[in-house]
Amino acid sequence: MTPYRLCIPIIAGSHAAACQALARIQPLGYLAELRLDYLPDPDVAALLATPRGPVIVTNRLPSEGGRWQGPERQRQLLLEQAVALGADYVDIEFNADPRWRLEMLAGRGQSRIILSWHDFTGTSSPARLADTLLAMAEAGADIIKIVATAQSPAAALALLALIPAARERGQEIIAFAMGLAGKYSRLVAPLLGSYLTFAVLEAGQESAPGQLTVQECLAVWQIIGQGSEVKGQE
Repeated sequence: MTPYRLCIPIIAGSHAAACQALARIQPLGYLAELRLDYLPDPDVAALLATPRGPVIVTNRLPSEGGRWQGPERQRQLLLEQAVALGADYVDIEFNADPRWRLEMLAGRGQSRIILSWHDFTGTSSPARLADTLLAMAEAGADIIKIVATAQSPAAALALLALIPAARERGQEIIAFAMGLAGKYSRLVAPLLGSYLTFAVLEAGQESAPGQLTVQECLAVWQIIGQGSEVKGQE
């Protein structure tokens, strides 16, 4: 059994579909990322009361690749509610209001906070990525997530290099590159120590460019001798 975690994004457009997805993922042993920004009127309490495995609650802004269209305070309140209800993980953006971010970190309770940073325009220089890593690590999150779009396979190496750098600091990290050129990094990242990687159960359910299917991930890891079972639950 490999130690790699797979997380399945749920981009359902209705509560019923989201609950069905949570129930489907639960027996498979994977994590689920519940994307509130895909739902027209999210009911966090009802969703988290659904029979499920470990879940990441995310409410992503358009500037970070999400679909949230409501007021920023409403978006924040939904994430605060997820923490109050004890969601396993809650994702907040590093670029969110600093005061609110600090309040979320201070009041995280039983939830683990994932502090995320995305760049859909390209890949920053290794120096800037290193500076971003340092600033995020000093923020005090349980896990940091740094993801950018690779224009070439070589560009994705800068994201992968962040993983051992973070682990040397004792910081859990999720890092890989998006896009066609970065697909391979989603497979390599867990081998280097990335906390998890994202994959979909079926093609067409992707929440970000370059996501692979679970079967594709398992097949590649099997070929390179890393086994066919991955972690989901803690």
